[in-house]
Formats: sequence, C-alpha cells, structure tokens
Amino acid sequence: MAATGSVTGSIAKLQRHSGEPLRDQILQRCRWLLLGGHVVPGQKLPLRPLAEEFNTSLMPVRDALNRLVADGALELSSSRTIRVPEMTGDRLLELHEIRRALEGMAAEQATHHISNTAIDRAAQLIGEMEAALAAGDFDGYIRNHYSFHFTIYAAANRPTLLGMIEVLWLQVGPWFRQGIERASAMRIDANTCHDRVIGALRARDATGVRAAIEEDIFDRIEDLHASGP
Repeated sequence: MAATGSVTGSIAKLQRHSGEPLRDQILQRCRWLLLGGHVVPGQKLPLRPLAEEFNTSLMPVRDALNRLVADGALELSSSRTIRVPEMTGDRLLELHEIRRALEGMAAEQATHHISNTAIDRAAQLIGEMEAALAAGDFDGYIRNHYSFHFTIYAAANRPTLLGMIEVLWLQVGPWFRQGIERASAMRIDANTCHDRVIGALRARDATGVRAAIEEDIFDRIEDLHASGP
C-alpha cells in the first residue's frame, strides 16, 4: 500500500487551473489519483492530508471524495474511513464485462460521426503510448491510453453513456496501473488491438470497430492477469 505522502505528492504534480472552482479542481485531481493509478486497491484516503495539500478546509475535500464514493470508485468503511475498494477477480471480471458492452456500443455509434482529424489523433496516440512504455513513463501511457479511447467514445455524442464509461474507468484505474507495470516488465504488448480499431474506423466499419474495442478490453484483462496477481 502506498504511503499518504505519495498521494499528496501525486496531487502536487498535477496542473493547477486557477480559473476553475476549487471544488472542481479537487474532484478532478482525486479522479486522476484513481485513473492514473496513484492509489492502490485497499488504500485509505485520509481527509486532513489532502486538505492540507490543497490548502483548504476539510469540507470541499470531503465533498469530492463523497462524490467518488457515490460513483463506486471509493468506499466508506464502517469506521467512516474512505478508501479505494479491494479488487477481487469476480469484481474485475464484472467491470470488464460491463465495459465491453458499453464501450463497444459507444465505439460502434462513434464510427459514422468521428472526424478524420479525430481518427488521425487517435492513431497518433498509439505511437505516443508505445513511446511512453518504452521510456517507462506509465503516467504518460495512461494519459494517452485514456485519450485514445475517449477521443473515439466522445464522437458518439452520447453524454450519459460517456459518463457511465468514465465511472467504470475510475473503478478499474487503481488496478490497471499495477497490471500495466507488470505487463511492461514482462514485455507483454499493451497495444495489441489499437491498430485494428484505427483501421476499422478509417473504413467506417462500425461492426469491426466494436469488435476490436471489445477484443481490446478482454485481451487486456487476460494479459494483465497473466502478468501476475
């Protein structure tokens, strides 16, 4: 389990947006702690160190964490401690089954609406993911991986669907980084299906795009399971 100092240190590295309301800044930074895998399953998130890091009172931090509890990305224990949920095999499989259904739907719907510019950007992100992995830059890989998928899903213009997918990514994030680090150490290809996604998008093959996204999700879970517990 990571120490509290590593949590606040991760927050300190994030870009600050002075024009954004403090409550929104805190929420977005706490979301990145999860999406970026800067916290691990089972880790506690104490309010006071986080409030001190943001130089604010406990209330806006509590509000942000409670929002993430409501999303299922964090949990409140019987002792009122907020922590990252443990990741069991059954829970991980369930999350990926739901991801496959929702992300496949979003990708299929996006196929006939996504611009060529957006497809080119998604293709560029594959190269940036590969470069980040080669450099051992897992933050960079995860950011580019997120951008690749959501560049595609956003083109579906289904905001409710997009929000549901984002919640699933928050729940998977703390596990995902650990798996990517193990897979990279074992030289497992983390970009197996992405080129097929781009090819199907360029062909405007909605069925092919959906199949490639669904395969990517389940290839990923099988590869990362193979890399360790």
